[in-house]
Parts: sequence; structure tokens; C-alpha cells
Amino acid sequence: MARMLVVAALAALLGAFPAGAQIADHLKCYRIKDSLGRTSYTADLGASSPLPADSGCLIKTPAKLLCVDTTKTNVNPPPPGAGAGRTASRYVCYKVRCPRQTLPSVDWTDQFGTRALLPIGPKMVCAPEPAPPGPACVTGGCAVCGSCGDGRCHLSGGGGGCGTFDSTPQCVSASTCIDMLCSSHAQCGTGQVCVFTSGGTGSACCTPCP
Repeated sequence: MARMLVVAALAALLGAFPAGAQIADHLKCYRIKDSLGRTSYTADLGASSPLPADSGCLIKTPAKLLCVDTTKTNVNPPPPGAGAGRTASRYVCYKVRCPRQTLPSVDWTDQFGTRALLPIGPKMVCAPEPAPPGPACVTGGCAVCGSCGDGRCHLSGGGGGCGTFDSTPQCVSASTCIDMLCSSHAQCGTGQVCVFTSGGTGSACCTPCP
């Protein structure tokens, strides 16, 4: 039963590509021996429609599973098929116990068919591996940077079509930038910074990358 619950939970995280797809959109999970000591944490776990949120859950270490991204090919017999899945990552999964509550069924379609899933209760919570940091934001060109996926390095002096008002290199998330007249970080929203664009003639407020 525990294995079935874990498989259902992991399937809910990921969809599935048609057989033969060379994209690591699946998770392959290993039982592990974790050197982490025994500790308990309390946590509230958010909702994922149609499943409700859980409050006052107990998470226990050490971890029980290591799940890594993988492809799945040469499936025989060929399954019914499904749409594209999400890109997978790496997770370590811990036992979790939450107060009992009535849970709704979940309509589900994946590579193996369409059916209704009946959740019994949370069994494990999986923590992702942190994203690796991107290249540092350094002088010498307007380069890709940071760990936010669309990082852009705004350098001192407006070199390469981007710069900063205080001559301090800033790595920002390009998709968050809002063009506006600013000449200091204080003129931007909370947590944002002011950078120059268009060769130093324009300006924008952006969110820094980690």
C-alpha cells in the first residue's frame, strides 16, 4: 500500500510523454540509507486542487527515497499514451504524517490510461535539490547569470546595452523588468533594483536573481 501511495503521489507531480520520448520527464526512485540523524519537523502543506491543504503535519528524517529524473523508452506492450509531461528534477523524500481528513478523488490521465485516484492520506513529502548557481555577474559584457532561469547581468557603465546607476553589477530576472524612469533602487518596488537599459539611456525596475 505504501508503495502504491508513493507512486500515485509522484505521478501527480509529473505527467508522461508518449513512449520513446527522449526527455527526462519521469522520476526513478531508489530506497536509500540516509546518514542524516533522526529529527521531526512540523509543517503546513499547501493545497493542490482538488486536494486540500494539510496543517500540523509531522515530517521525519532521515529520508527514505531518492528520486532522480529519467527517460522511459521501449515500453512493451505500447501503453495508450498521453500528452507531454513536465521536466523532472531530483528529490529526496521523507515520511510525513498529517491529521486525517476526507479527501476527494482525483481524475488522472497518464501514459497507462485514464482513471480516478482515491487518495488515502499524505505518506511522503519530497524536497527538491536546489538549483545550481549560474555564472557570476562580472564586468566584461552583458552575460547570462544567476539561478533564476532568465538572468541578465547589468554591468557598471552601461556596457553591452545594460548597466546600473551605482556602478555595481546586478544580476536580474529579465522577465520581471518593468521599464520606468528610476535613478535609485529606492524608486523601485520592494525587493527590486534599478538598472539601465538601451545602452544606458533607459531604465527599468527588476527583481534580482539569487
